[in-house]
Amino acid sequence: MPDLQPFLAQVRGNCDIASAGQAGHFSLCGLLLRLRQLYKWEHRLKPWREPESGPVLAWIEAKEQGWNLLEEADWQPLSWGDQTFEPFGAERLNRVLRAQGLAYGAGLSRGLAPTCFLGELLEVRREGSLTILLLGRELARDLDATPALRQGNLIYARREAMAFYLWDRLSDPVQHKNAYLRIALDAYHLPLAGLLRQPEEFQGEFAALLAAELEAAIRHEVGEALEPSLQDVLPTLLARFPQTRVELWARALKDALADTNDWGRLAFLIQERRLPSLAVFLAWRPGLYPRLLPELEPAFQQVVAAGDWESLEQARRAALARLRQTAAELADLLADADGSDLPSLRAAIERQYLAPLGL
Repeated sequence: MPDLQPFLAQVRGNCDIASAGQAGHFSLCGLLLRLRQLYKWEHRLKPWREPESGPVLAWIEAKEQGWNLLEEADWQPLSWGDQTFEPFGAERLNRVLRAQGLAYGAGLSRGLAPTCFLGELLEVRREGSLTILLLGRELARDLDATPALRQGNLIYARREAMAFYLWDRLSDPVQHKNAYLRIALDAYHLPLAGLLRQPEEFQGEFAALLAAELEAAIRHEVGEALEPSLQDVLPTLLARFPQTRVELWARALKDALADTNDWGRLAFLIQERRLPSLAVFLAWRPGLYPRLLPELEPAFQQVVAAGDWESLEQARRAALARLRQTAAELADLLADADGSDLPSLRAAIERQYLAPLGL
């Protein structure tokens, strides 16, 4: 095995470049949350360990100064032994790293900002053309710690990132009144107040929650990889209407299709009768989901009240058919539109799809 340290230094250098590019994609609150999380990770603190503010503020200042110097920096190639790899050549590099119990991830995350990370490899799965890599302890990461993401036929599931994500959501005071979350936590015999007060006492229950939600996140990525309806449409919309309400809606449509199709999260949760993860899904629905998937909430109530999983399955199929119809109409609209008249195309999309949602 080649010396890991030079390779690790190269990956961490690229992670700093990635963080410099990502910082502007977050709101101030979102950026501070991620900086706090990154500090904990760098100092090997558990998600529930809160550091003193003084050292954190000094660390943040140093980080931001370093990122300012990297805004125009070029990504560096990665060397492993006598081989050199492009920083986004993850599939080729992973064929070498897997034998060493490592996994490397690189791709595009929020706002199409590049991201990269390196971690210890816990498990490799294969589903058709897809390869799923489950990562444990991470050795390098950037500001954006998305728990699960896909790059081509590779799907990454990151246990450490999921642990931070779950803790940050659970510790949000708003969650104390979340009825869906209470249903989920009751199923794990996990009192939220007790967990926040004495997290070490509930590590078994928290680990069970983490494992279940990581699996649910994987199923979302599988659904996204296999969903055909927006493969040609979405790149066109992202290119023509970046950072607009149209992009926000299109991304939500993509995610809703991934969750409702026959390979995605909801089909998996229904088949496995995973009520706690279904409750978490409803508790933490992204902003547009209640409008895009109005069938789910009443169907979930039927599951809770009468164990009627068939009603939920019918709701999933109805939602999927409706969303795919929207995707087909959108493809026709783009095909018929004058590509040079973007204002008219945007107005048509907003009138036909966003206005009925109250957007």
